[in-house]
Amino acid sequence: MIDNFKTDLVIRAAAMHPEDILKGMGYPKATSANLERLQNVLDSDEFGLNDVGFDFKYSSEGFLRALCTVTGMEMSLTEQRITRVKKRLAEEKSAFQPYLWVDTGFKRKSQPLFALAVCEHQRYLNFPKGVWRLTLDEQLGRAQCMVREHVYETGADLGIWGKIEQYWFYYKKDAAYLLARNGEVIGKREGPVPNQVTGSKALGVISSTTREAQP
Repeated sequence: MIDNFKTDLVIRAAAMHPEDILKGMGYPKATSANLERLQNVLDSDEFGLNDVGFDFKYSSEGFLRALCTVTGMEMSLTEQRITRVKKRLAEEKSAFQPYLWVDTGFKRKSQPLFALAVCEHQRYLNFPKGVWRLTLDEQLGRAQCMVREHVYETGADLGIWGKIEQYWFYYKKDAAYLLARNGEVIGKREGPVPNQVTGSKALGVISSTTREAQP
């Protein structure tokens, strides 16, 4: 499906010199920063509305409105698009993002906590943006494919964490399917990832902080 709004905006912008666009938007002169911002907005499916950047002249919404005004876009359509994109971004932010947790049956011995914290991200596999919108069956299919690819890429060895035993596909908070290394479903689980339950208290705190910081 062709996105007529985006296509129209890109074509209109391409017919003008970038410096002229920025001047029409009220910038005294074009700089590398506002030229880059202009290009990023034109390239982005969200038109930069997912960027909280501010250049002392325009917010993300203000920048898009000014750009559409200068390029002659119909403002009623511009406002409709802004509303739609903001709604989609809000849904994306509030939705539970499914992920895979790699289980190696790890039990800490002499490994430094710092080293474990640095490598903690290796145990989490994130899906592309928007996968949460798929049905559970479709999400599970994606998870099974990702498991098989990960096993192939790693040789089922996760370095400091050890040999991979299975994967936990979290499709909602504290609810997961257990997947074998070939992607087969072998069980279900309720509760957080095991290291937050049985690991050391310090590692559990580091793990939780690391997970929350991930996009």
